[in-house]
Order: sequence, then C-alpha cells, then structure tokens
Amino acid sequence: MELHRVGDRVIAATRFNGQAELVTVPAENAFPLPKKLSFEEGAAFPINYATAYAALVIMGGLKQGERVLIHAAAGGVGISATQVAKGIGAEIFGTASGSKHDAIREQGVEHAIDYRTLDFEDEVRKITGGEGVDVIMDALGPTSFRKDYRLLRQGGRLIMYGLSEVQSGSGKRDIPAALRSLARMPLATMPWWKSLGVMNENKGVFGLNMLHWWDREGNFDRVIEPLLEALDQGDLKPVVAEAFPFDRAPDAHRMIEERRNVGKVVLVP
Repeated sequence: MELHRVGDRVIAATRFNGQAELVTVPAENAFPLPKKLSFEEGAAFPINYATAYAALVIMGGLKQGERVLIHAAAGGVGISATQVAKGIGAEIFGTASGSKHDAIREQGVEHAIDYRTLDFEDEVRKITGGEGVDVIMDALGPTSFRKDYRLLRQGGRLIMYGLSEVQSGSGKRDIPAALRSLARMPLATMPWWKSLGVMNENKGVFGLNMLHWWDREGNFDRVIEPLLEALDQGDLKPVVAEAFPFDRAPDAHRMIEERRNVGKVVLVP
C-alpha cells in the first residue's frame, strides 16, 4: 500500500544529517503534516514531542490529577511536555528564568519557578505543603537530580534525559566543569548501594536517550503515532522560537547555548 505521494506534506525524524537541504527517510518513518501547521512548526514536532511522550507517558505513567515538575519548561521539549501534561490533566510545575514565566504559563504551567533566583526544591515543597510531586522531567543535571529525587512522593518517578549543566552557555567547552559534573553523576540519584533504600522509599528513576531509542526500535512510531490526532486537532501546537536560514546556523546554535529561546529553534534551507 502506498504510504505517501509526491507532493504530500510530511514530517519525519532523522537519526543524523538533518541539517541539510535534501533529506531522505524511509516512507514508513514519515507522518502527515496537518495543513494548519507551517513546515517550521512541523520541524518542531517529532523529536520534542516524542521525548515528552516517552518520558511522561511511557516511563512516567503520568495520570490526571498527578503533579508533574518540568525543568527548562520554556525550551522545545519543555513546552512539548507541558502541552502533553496539560492534555492529560496534570497539575504542572515548571522551572524557567523569570522573563519566560508568562510564556510557560500560557502553555499550561500553573506553578512557574525561577530557578535562577530561587531553590526549586524549597519552592515546590512550599507550594505542595511538603508533599512533593509525582513525576519529574529533568535535562539539567546532575546537580538537580538529587533534589528531584527528594521531591518525589510515594510512587514518584524521575526521568533524566539530559545533562545541560555539563555544557557551558558561552559556546565554549569548560572541560574541568564538565568533568566535575560527570564525577557527581554516580551520587546524583541512585548509587549502587542505595537499591534497598529505593525499595523502601517507593520511588523510581528512569534514564531516557532518544538516540538509543531510535537505535533499538528503528523509528519513533511508538512515541509519535499516539500524538498525531491531538496534533491534527490543534490540541498540540509546536512553538517555534525563531527560524534561521542556513547561512545563519551559527546564530541559531548561539541562541540555544545562551538559553534565549522560548520554544524550538529551527533551521530553514
């Protein structure tokens, strides 16, 4: 059966080599792009929303009425996760710099926390009366992972999917700082000797790497197909921070490194 025809508007994820004027993907890895969305919005969908769905739904098992803390809630994945959590009916906490709070509240964050001026652990405890939250998505780590773990309620789930702390916002690699952060990783959440403690505390820790997901399954069908109806109906709306032409690709990467974006940064051939 023919999946697509020449001229169809589609979206697809690529394992690598996506920053190019021409890209080929297997036909079964392409999904229809709703007419109401631009190509830039389409480009902001696959990886971001696949990550959000894998973390919150498949790993986190987020349910209506549960509390979820989404770190970096103004980023591409953060906004995607907020929209997915809102669709589920969760109570949403989000960290972002103060200048981005209006933007994340517009997406559905009920409790916006400025991680630059406040201790997010203290703030979440205040808001929840010390109870904590059920699910946490964190790409900041590793320093924040330990705080996340302490914030989990009984049955809580922490999903670690990145280490932005290891990367410098200056565009240059700070090797000593990266090594110090990586050295903290074994102690950040669940050291090997803590297995009994985890059992007694009734908490779970998940690691998520979408590149390895692709390697194992060969596609993102399991984490994209369940979202297509909501995308078509407008319940999910990709947010594009800015679209840059290819000759300004360095500016695009600089915008991400300096954390100035609200939503996805896109390159346009």
